[in-house]
Amino acid sequence: MPPIIKQIKKPKNIIKTIKEVFFYYKNQKKSFIIGLIITCFECFFSVGAIIVNGFLYSWFIIPSSFIVVQQPPDYSLFGLFSFIWITCSYLLLQLLIGFFTWVNQIIFLKLSEKSNTDLRNYLFKKIYNMPINFFDTIPTGDIMSRAINDIDSLGQAMSQNLANFLYYALEIILLLTIMFLVNAMLAIFGIILIPLSILLNALVIKRIQPFFKKQQKYLGDLNGLIEENVSGMKVISLFNMKKETEKDFEEINKKHMHNSIVASASSNIMLPLNIFINNISFVLFTTIGIFGLFFGGNSGNGWISTNWGVFNFYIPDYVDPAISSVVTKTTLLIVFTLIIRTVNSTSNQFVSIIGSMFLALVSAERVLEILKKVEESDDENALEMKKIKGEIKAVNLNFQYVPDKKILKNVNFLIKPGKTTAIVGPTGGGKSTIISLITRFYNVTSGDLLLDDTPIKNIKLKSLRKNIAMIPQDTFLFNDTIFENIRYGNIDATNDEIIKAAKATQANNFIEKMSKKYETRLDDNAITLSQGQKQLIAITRAFLSKAKIIILDEATSSVDSDTELKIEEAIKRVSKNKTTIVIAHRLSTIKNADNILVVKDGKIFEQGNHKQLLKKNGFYAKLYNSQFTTGNIEDK
Repeated sequence: MPPIIKQIKKPKNIIKTIKEVFFYYKNQKKSFIIGLIITCFECFFSVGAIIVNGFLYSWFIIPSSFIVVQQPPDYSLFGLFSFIWITCSYLLLQLLIGFFTWVNQIIFLKLSEKSNTDLRNYLFKKIYNMPINFFDTIPTGDIMSRAINDIDSLGQAMSQNLANFLYYALEIILLLTIMFLVNAMLAIFGIILIPLSILLNALVIKRIQPFFKKQQKYLGDLNGLIEENVSGMKVISLFNMKKETEKDFEEINKKHMHNSIVASASSNIMLPLNIFINNISFVLFTTIGIFGLFFGGNSGNGWISTNWGVFNFYIPDYVDPAISSVVTKTTLLIVFTLIIRTVNSTSNQFVSIIGSMFLALVSAERVLEILKKVEESDDENALEMKKIKGEIKAVNLNFQYVPDKKILKNVNFLIKPGKTTAIVGPTGGGKSTIISLITRFYNVTSGDLLLDDTPIKNIKLKSLRKNIAMIPQDTFLFNDTIFENIRYGNIDATNDEIIKAAKATQANNFIEKMSKKYETRLDDNAITLSQGQKQLIAITRAFLSKAKIIILDEATSSVDSDTELKIEEAIKRVSKNKTTIVIAHRLSTIKNADNILVVKDGKIFEQGNHKQLLKKNGFYAKLYNSQFTTGNIEDK
């Protein structure tokens, strides 16, 4: 994995963005160099064809158009051979241009696909190593959009536009160089409006940049909305919210459409603008060229000399010396016209791909924004915890997600090893936050949270989480076989060990009744399984992990009473002789807990076992009694 680049809030430097992107494309450096070399050959042959065309004009076409000659044109064998040689050279150059264009397209297509694969691998590795708060701040759809759409946009630019971009840029440079070599004065008048074109294009690009950024943002919003609505389709249907969600989607889709139209229209204005400037430039050059070569000056023969260059298209000897100057000037003007027309055409094509290249740069910025973020990592002196007792202690613990809004305030507690501790309290009190700090999804703001007297922040993440197994209320199962879903608890476990664990948790009873048993593939988050069956698979996964600390997020709250008994029995087997932490919403399930922490408003309001807390007749007692007198179950 490449080192983390220093984070920039809003990357605006195009050159820096290109460098950063190519850093991640470095594995394809050789292919890029080969493609660049072939682009150079292709460009040299293209410019060579223009030069050969110039010789064809200066040797045959222009002289033959003049009636007055010293003698008839040279139709000797040498003259005929020269004509055939130049014509064949021109045709050969065109064939080579076509061949190298085809080869280059293949090279850049492969370079694009391989580079995108590398970049997508870097991005997904980065995502897998991000802290949980990253996923809390960036919508899933937006992450998907950056990983798929933005990288595809980069790939399209690499495969279709990068070779052309390099080719057009190099051809313009070569042609301008030849113009100055042939006649510096004519070259100056030929490019006199180029600075104006560059300035106007720069202004347009500056104006359209925000629209391209919004275009990709709205695309991410659309992906997020689709992902959210598909996942929540049952809720949408149950509450008859289809029309409302359709309106939300249509609104974002309309914003995306309007912004895309503005972005495309704004970028497309560059092409007609450049065509207009090029046409004005061509008329200006032709007017000044004719006047400067044929009129004006002290002698009336023009004030622009045909010798103002280091490279000349010379005239054959058979041309009458009396008109050779006119023939030379005419040839020079026509050759310059050919070159300028090519420069204008190439610059128009160059400008036409700027929009897609700019969109690719915006996509690159969005991908780099993630790649620059700080990964979840260990301190240099982080400790490896191979064997733990499972004691967890909080000392003056404080935590806040955002500044000036504390979630936990001066919290102190002791979770004894091998015992069961329940955490209860009203919604928003801080129960889940305590679990997030124990698993180190978040780091404490101040104070200490210790595991076996070692600050959790000083323990290696892999080592810490290897010793923790969590059974959430809403079990997530992957699109894979039952074998592989359980194996998440211990990647090295054999099939026999998995079956043994399933028998211990009684999950084996329903698995054996399935068509393919443990090889059954669970699609769409196992919609064919009941909530209780999902929980038993999660419990089996935790049992297989052999973790010393078990965290339960009310694993029986969404099942019937019979299934609840089976799950509770499975949990007893899993949590035997282990430190067990239970987030309790249904207080009847935690009467046998060794210790109960009552969390309210970010503080430990009360603690003790069930009987002790009832005797205090405090907040816990009121909470417990209310569930049995009104039938209400405490929210999360």
